[in-house]
Amino acid sequence: MHAEPNQPPRRASLMRALRKGFRAAYDNLGYVVFVTFVAFAVTAALGGGAVKVVSVTKPGMGGIVLFLPGAFAAWLSAVGAFYYANKSVYHEHPSLADTWTGIRTLFVPALGLFALDLAVTTLLVGDTMFFLAAKASPIFPVLGVGCGYLALVWSMMAMYHLPLLVAQLKMESGPRPFVVVRKSFLLMMGNPGFTVGLFVAIIALAVICAVPALIGTAVFYLGAAAYIVTHALRELFVRYGVVEEEPDVIEDKGWPRRD
Repeated sequence: MHAEPNQPPRRASLMRALRKGFRAAYDNLGYVVFVTFVAFAVTAALGGGAVKVVSVTKPGMGGIVLFLPGAFAAWLSAVGAFYYANKSVYHEHPSLADTWTGIRTLFVPALGLFALDLAVTTLLVGDTMFFLAAKASPIFPVLGVGCGYLALVWSMMAMYHLPLLVAQLKMESGPRPFVVVRKSFLLMMGNPGFTVGLFVAIIALAVICAVPALIGTAVFYLGAAAYIVTHALRELFVRYGVVEEEPDVIEDKGWPRRD
């Protein structure tokens, strides 16, 4: 439901989004641990297999392709986690099976978005490294810094990609990759301070989770990040009148009956 036409947009609060996101992750800690551990285990298994093949065959730069199955498995796991988190944030009482439902429902657009994100990220990061390492011209370092800046901007946009992909299921434009990218760009440009703060919080969470021998990465990061970024996107949706604001305390009406 949209806000009244004469009502000014409410300012999005990063602290409110983070507070709700961490609280939701804590309230659903069992799911957070389960989905993060399964995603980590599958990705580690595929990545470990790729390392063994590379160490034996020594295919050179082409060996990077061997790591794509692990990266895509991590991506699909994140799709399922964000789908579950979206249902939870909007009080739709998800079940564990909804994780697989999200992966199956969004598989095709998720594949397209994965390919797009991978291509753009590889291009920008590769150009950054190339220009910064090259000594042929004084302009190359400038180009390298420019590509690095674009890579950083793209990374902040990509932070919104998965929650937007899920949210687009309920919108007329649908979960198409280019629609997701366009809307993530508009959200970032319209809320630069909010986006930078959220990006820093997600990076800080990743560092904290990785410090104790990757234990937090294996059992907490993915699920917690899904809740945090989904709540952040909801905060922006409230600002633009896409959804209604809700009180901090929600009346618990129990699980819906299924006859």
